[in-house]
Amino acid sequence: MATYSLANERLRALEDIEREIGAILQNAGTVILELSKEKTNERLLDRQAAAFTASVQHVEAELSAQIRYLTQLAGGITDSNLGKN
Repeated sequence: MATYSLANERLRALEDIEREIGAILQNAGTVILELSKEKTNERLLDRQAAAFTASVQHVEAELSAQIRYLTQLAGGITDSNLGKN
């Protein structure tokens, strides 16, 4: 039962990453739209750029964690042995 719970947790983490990627694309779209205007709102651009950067860093960290986990599983380490190295 613990393996099932861990699998669900991993799937939820991937769903969160997917949602965050959607937010990244939305931030990028807002910045592009703002840049297409003749007079841009610098504060909006700064906020969106900061949100974009933070989201990309978070997604990168989460995907790295997922890849590490999958690499360990592929290397024959069981769920019960993860983190004991």
